[in-house]
Amino acid sequence: MEKIKTAVIGAGMMGFSQIRNCFEPLEEYEIVAVCEVYEPNIRRISDYFRETGKPVRIYESYRELLEKEDFSLAAIVTPDYLHEELTVACIEAGKHVRLEKPMATTMEGLKAVLQAHEKRPDLVLQVGYELRYADAICKMRNNLAEIGSPKMIWCHEFRHPFLKKEGLIPDWIRKKAYSGGTLLEKNCHHFDLFNMVAKAKPKQVYASGDHTTEYADTDVLDSAFVTVEYENGIRASLSLCMFAPELKGQKHMHALEFGILGDKGRMELRDDELFVWDRESRGENHYTYLRNNFEAHSEDILPSLKDLAQCIREGKRPDTDVWTGLQSAMVAIAAEKSAAEHRIVTIAEMERAYGISYLPKEP
Repeated sequence: MEKIKTAVIGAGMMGFSQIRNCFEPLEEYEIVAVCEVYEPNIRRISDYFRETGKPVRIYESYRELLEKEDFSLAAIVTPDYLHEELTVACIEAGKHVRLEKPMATTMEGLKAVLQAHEKRPDLVLQVGYELRYADAICKMRNNLAEIGSPKMIWCHEFRHPFLKKEGLIPDWIRKKAYSGGTLLEKNCHHFDLFNMVAKAKPKQVYASGDHTTEYADTDVLDSAFVTVEYENGIRASLSLCMFAPELKGQKHMHALEFGILGDKGRMELRDDELFVWDRESRGENHYTYLRNNFEAHSEDILPSLKDLAQCIREGKRPDTDVWTGLQSAMVAIAAEKSAAEHRIVTIAEMERAYGISYLPKEP
């Protein structure tokens, strides 16, 4: 089967890892070009392809890339503040897009990406929520019936601070103007999982947080609690800490916990271990996923790219499509607004303020 010609835009830490660990090993893709503007990254990716002997062209301008290069898929792995501009440009140029999360850093940006895609519904847009494709999350999703109807969802992430970001804007991830804030940049993944399980429109969001410990010299949160209430009565809760000690083998501490409580049982994911309790039998099932590659979420991205290839070839909608990207980011931006203004923020007010609907309009 003919390979999907792919151009990767962004060859920093994540982009370089995805090239080596995800796109290159998959037979569905052929990388024909890379676009990068930061000189150290350009040298590294140029050396890599020179060593592998592959004739991959390197561009420093995405406009020149779109004008001169023949490819079908643009894989956008750049800092968050560039997502809107690059995605709109690639869609207007007739390219399928695989976009790292979040879809944009502002409501205006989300609207611009949605409108561009609505003009070209023949193109596939996949947002990089690889947690949906993670082995243990798939097991949770496929076995939800074991715990009955979900009632409560929670996520606890207690982790070390953001890794230092290199590039034209050093440490852009610690500046809200470029990242949209911690609850968007870091936790849109988790709000997406809340939406996936709840299967309903969020009604309101309340967040409380500050940046007095790790990020006192910045304007992004380093700790927060967030509650999301859905129209079907489900409640979801996020606890975030960005200054927890880095885990190095502590047996009973976990960086990420995700759980669902239903009327018949309970599921808990602790890093890569899944526990399921059945209320009726009082039995417990335990599943452990053993990773071979811990670099940049590679093992979760691989199945998402396989799904993307199938969607491009068959004209299907990916699981993490433009609406997935909009909805998760919308909840995250509402949470950022709530924490900043110390009040409950409703999704309805966000829709009115920005002229954008949380749900697709009925045909």
